[in-house]
Amino acid sequence: MKKHTDDENSPCCQPQIATENSLAVLHTKQNVELVDRHVRQAAHAVLFQHFNHEVASKLAWLDGPKNPWRTLVLPLAQRSSCLRLSTLGLAAAHMSVVSPQDKSALVQIHRNLRDATLCHLNRQMESELKRGVARCDKITEASVLIEIILTMISLCYAEMFIPNSTRWRLHLSGVRTGFDRYDLANPHEKVISQFFIEELDYLEAFGSISTFSSALRRHRPVSQHATSDDYFKEFTEALYEITVTERTRDNAFRTGKILAGTDMTVWQDKLTRSYDSVCARIDSTPSQDVSLQIGLKSVLKAQYYACLVYSYQALASEAERSVATPPLLDCLYNEIIFMTSWPTESVSHNISFPLFILGTASQLYTEKQVMIERLFTENISATGFSCNSAVLQFLRDFWNATAAGSTQNWIQYARDNEERISPFIVF
Repeated sequence: MKKHTDDENSPCCQPQIATENSLAVLHTKQNVELVDRHVRQAAHAVLFQHFNHEVASKLAWLDGPKNPWRTLVLPLAQRSSCLRLSTLGLAAAHMSVVSPQDKSALVQIHRNLRDATLCHLNRQMESELKRGVARCDKITEASVLIEIILTMISLCYAEMFIPNSTRWRLHLSGVRTGFDRYDLANPHEKVISQFFIEELDYLEAFGSISTFSSALRRHRPVSQHATSDDYFKEFTEALYEITVTERTRDNAFRTGKILAGTDMTVWQDKLTRSYDSVCARIDSTPSQDVSLQIGLKSVLKAQYYACLVYSYQALASEAERSVATPPLLDCLYNEIIFMTSWPTESVSHNISFPLFILGTASQLYTEKQVMIERLFTENISATGFSCNSAVLQFLRDFWNATAAGSTQNWIQYARDNEERISPFIVF
């Protein structure tokens, strides 16, 4: 007869029978996890819907069926966990600004999504570096790099929605680094590649305005055809060229080189050709919406005059500037008045740069300052781009510093005070 040992009689060796309580606990835990999953999925659906309806339109010069944030980014986000998280975070960041009643909860949701995105992004970058060492196939490497770069672009825009954040600069630096590793000769995913190159161009053009201590680089697009109905691409490129030229000339001057005067007719002709070309494109595009075409032309004129004024501020002698800019500023002012009175929401968010340039020349005009502050505030409220609060703060500082009648150029003021002034991007 087999004897039972003490070990066999111990509770540990006895078969465990599920009690009613333990089953209840297990069942409750499963229910909680199920509810959490459904709540998370519902929240993500709301955020994707907000991105599709509200955010995508603010990230393009002109919203429409070709908007690449819908046609390119959203489908890719469904396949990439990293890009999906950053897109959701971008939507949450925007919603936190335009939905003040839920601000604190949405800010926390954005932070959680941003942190999760960064964790995924770090893993992706580590994998990409290992693939680079292992010399894996070019198609895989390009696809992963595109995913990484688009994720960082989304992170950059998300920080531009967050009040007082300067992290957009960090993410923009990451975009540049990713771009440096990307092979432009790769024929795969060319449309997506073109899109993120355009986005990098935009971010660098409008983010370099307040940058003086770091080198500026110019990237050549892989194609001259924009991925969306972008009527302002040529002005963005000209804006960046003006900034790069100004920084190059200033660096040369500081090293003791004697500089020849800038032939401003070259820049005037370049900008006028761009203006005429885009006007012809708008006129030749069949549109049922006359109001939209009028609004587009108004924005185009405002961008044109703003770029002309900026070119004189950046590159002309003081004597040339004092003669050329007053009539241009009058035209710019009139166009801004017309733009803001015209009911075309799909293009009215493009007012920031013209408004900024007008502001840099309004230090002696209190009425214009009041109008500019009001329009900037309304624009921030309508678009969610809180980064423009730093732009407005710069203008206030500049106005206060030159209120006594100083004719100091705003570019030199920004350069002299770069360490003190919060970096800003005009968007």
